This record gives sequence, C-alpha cells and structure tokens, in this order.
Amino acid sequence: MKKIMLATASVASAVLLLAGCASSSDSNEAKPKPAANENAPEGLVKEGSLTVCIDPEYPPLEYYADGSGGDIVGFDADSVRALADHWGLEANFEVTSFDGLMPGVQSGKCDMIFGGLYESAERAEIADSVTIMAAGPAVLAAPESADKISDGMSLCGMRVVSQAASSNSMSVQKLSEECEAAGKSAITHTEYPKTAETVLAVINGKADALVETNVAASYMATQNEGQLEMVNTVFDPDTTFGAFTKPGSTLIDPLTEALNALQEDGTLAKIAAEYNLDESILDVTR
Repeated sequence: MKKIMLATASVASAVLLLAGCASSSDSNEAKPKPAANENAPEGLVKEGSLTVCIDPEYPPLEYYADGSGGDIVGFDADSVRALADHWGLEANFEVTSFDGLMPGVQSGKCDMIFGGLYESAERAEIADSVTIMAAGPAVLAAPESADKISDGMSLCGMRVVSQAASSNSMSVQKLSEECEAAGKSAITHTEYPKTAETVLAVINGKADALVETNVAASYMATQNEGQLEMVNTVFDPDTTFGAFTKPGSTLIDPLTEALNALQEDGTLAKIAAEYNLDESILDVTR
C-alpha cells in the first residue's frame, strides 16, 4: 500500500512540474473573483470569499459526498453556498475538527461557523450567533436496548457514548449526575472525536446507546436500519442550532438579515427538503 501511495505522489509531483512549465501568461493568469453585491458584509477573512469553519462529519448537516473527500454537502454546507450566492461571494470551507470550530472563528481563521453547533449560555459568552433551527438530543440504541429505554433514568448504569466537546456530552454528564442523586448507578460515559465512531461503538457492542442531536440521529437510524433505533422520550427538544461569528463582529447583522431573506424566499426550506429535514424545524431568529 505504501508503494502505491508513493507512486501516486510521484505522478502528482510530475503533473505539478509539467504545470509549472506552462507559459507565464497561463500560470500567472488570475482566476476571476465573484463580484460582491452591495449587501455583502465587510471585514471578511478573505476578500471576495465567505470562509466558513466546518467539520464534514455530521450528516445530514455537513458531510463529504463520497464519504471521505471531495465536495462537502448537507443542509449547512448548501446553506453556506446559498448565503455566498446571496452576497455575490465565493463559498470557501475551512475544514477543522469539531472541537476546533470555535477556536477557528475566534482566531480569525474563518468568518463564521456553520456546523451543527448548539447555542448555549456558555457559547454566548465567547461568540455571537443567529438561530437556524430547533433541535435537541435523542438516543440511538440497538433495537433490543431501545425497547428498555423510556426516559432518562432508563440510561442509568448503561454505557453511553457521545461526540467529544458537544452539548450532547454535557447532557449525558448531567443525566449521569441525576442518576447518582436518585440512588442509581452512574452512566458509563465515553466520548469519541467523531460521530461515526459513536455509531460504530453501539453497533459493535462497545456501548449500549449513543446521544446525538435529533436531526442527525434520524439520519443515522435511517442509514443503519435494523441496527439502530431512535428514542425521542429521554430529552426535551429545547435546544437550537446556530451560525456563529466572532463576538462583536460586524458580520452578525448582515448574517441575520441574509438568513432571514433565504428563509422568506423558501431557499432554506428547499435545501432542508433535499436532506429529508422537516421545514418546521427552521427558525431563523436572533
């Protein structure tokens, strides 16, 4: 396998060298930039582009079309493209890990986060946000375990997994503390960097259940029919997803206005439908 990879790298290098032999007029020719319209915000990280931090590991909101690379698709990704078009800008995705999203926008690596991120009091202290849709945690478990789960106390003593640095993890921890306060066994809680790893943990029997956002959980159950079932009776759907900017950023007002426009003209509803998301969960507010 290493030999094949090295050979591929050699071919790629050769292509680059040949490209470098092109005439100066070809190699120095600048790509035309989109003409930003009068509504385009100022203070962008890169002129002519809307740069968004995203972790493409969270279908149906953001994920790679072919599973591991290529185009990034999903409700959030397509909404970013619609937002860029609305402003006459080019959409530019800055791929990062989930726990690197907030540091990315705070450090100026990207203009905003559009990446399945919950709004919370803690995040409101370090970033500004616009609500995009209503959401909340749900439980996914193997069919035999799902039948035993009816409420929060049903998870006491179980092995539960969630994505690291997520609000879902905090929900599990809080529930575990409630279990102990009620005199029951604490939840054995394990965190994984990627949501795909939480799914595998349950399917492979390393965990009894996983806690994930209802939006993503519905997709996961569909993709793993017969292996995972969703339980919506454990947590209340009282959370919201948001698009985040650096605190005090001049982008937050035009972002709010643009998202409202895209909701009013039906663009967001059309994108939601493409990913089997119910239009009723869309809620652009600030």
